[in-house]
Amino acid sequence: MKSTWERSLELAYELARERLQDLSPEEVARRAGGRWLGEEGVLELSFFGRGHRVALPQGEVVEEGGERPPMLREVLILHYLVQAKGTEPEGRWIDFRKLPGGEVYYPVFRGRIIYPLLRLFGRAPERLPEVAQALGGRPLSMGDGAAAFRAFPRVEVAFGIWRGSEEFGPEGFVLFDPTVTDYLSTEDAIWVCHEALARLKGL
Repeated sequence: MKSTWERSLELAYELARERLQDLSPEEVARRAGGRWLGEEGVLELSFFGRGHRVALPQGEVVEEGGERPPMLREVLILHYLVQAKGTEPEGRWIDFRKLPGGEVYYPVFRGRIIYPLLRLFGRAPERLPEVAQALGGRPLSMGDGAAAFRAFPRVEVAFGIWRGSEEFGPEGFVLFDPTVTDYLSTEDAIWVCHEALARLKGL
């Protein structure tokens, strides 16, 4: 028996595939910052620095080397392709809570993303940019340690830590360019944060 989560993922995958079939592959590639290989019927796209190939209009996703990624990652990639508007980044950061529904999501987001981030780097914020850079991220001059990951060609996510004091413990934050809403839903943005956090945990 498949779990409710597995069935929900499969439904999201099929719906995204259906929506892609109604879109121009060339236009999808342009808006998403990918590369359309018309002769192969494949769109090439980077996800956290790793190449992925999406067969269109079928919507099948494979990683470099030909392996199929986890279905959650497939869904994220297809959602990104479907929603991408091609908007140029504004070059500024906004807190996760500024995303649509971000305030409502935040208590859960804090438990799933902020707390694990603090467990990893709360006592040594300066390690965050060092570790992130080893994973392809870029250091940021904010907080007491911060770094940004390019999840998709047009989506970056930034993680940061404020060092604690004798009176208060450390605090974490997650930031996006305001144009993230032209590429991902708030729920998908959370899963992108999970992907980034998994990479930080894995090093």
